[in-house]
Amino acid sequence: MNYLDNNARVSWAMAYESGIRTQATVDLAEMQEAQPKRHKTRKGESAERREPVTATQDRVNKGGPGAAYGAEYTPVYSSIRRMERETPLLAAVGHWLCLADTGAANQYLDDVAAAILALYVAQTPEWSSYRTARKERVEALIQARMMQDRNDMDGSRPLWQPKEVCFYCREFMGVKIIPDNWQRDGWNKVWQSIGDILHSLESEAMEPISKKIRETNKKYREFYRQAA
Repeated sequence: MNYLDNNARVSWAMAYESGIRTQATVDLAEMQEAQPKRHKTRKGESAERREPVTATQDRVNKGGPGAAYGAEYTPVYSSIRRMERETPLLAAVGHWLCLADTGAANQYLDDVAAAILALYVAQTPEWSSYRTARKERVEALIQARMMQDRNDMDGSRPLWQPKEVCFYCREFMGVKIIPDNWQRDGWNKVWQSIGDILHSLESEAMEPISKKIRETNKKYREFYRQAA
């Protein structure tokens, strides 16, 4: 039994990328197979109930090698699954920021970007007067900020400077922003606003995970203390 990582992003990634999902899938399949099955019977015969054959399997190897890896993160995984059901947007934010696999994270990109844009528009009264080109640049900056923040899992990476932001927008979004005019055109304020919005969404998404980490680690400490 190991303590959970105190970094909510790391714990989210560990829970989602461990063997817990594999094990959960196997358990669900077995529950479904274990349901009574009705069979046509001839007069005088009784219907049989078939149980799944799993005698040769155990908690470690059910679902394949590594299925039980990271089992200590099951409480976090359960919190994530609950969030997916009850607050799917926050779950999408968490998946985008925490999943190391690019393909797995990218399926949430559009939802998160749209949510950030909606919040930005709501707090920007002058949005309706923006030209189309400026709106496109704001949308590009949103995705640039999402990428920067996702890559900074533990807060140790240096923040992007205007040239790096503009490079990303040009190379990956096809949108040109001139870094020399970063402050003059107000992009520094846009960048900060987008960052504040994303940080707020991240805080909401990570709060229940951080709470679960504290609760679980407290139980682990009590367990070790009693076992000592």
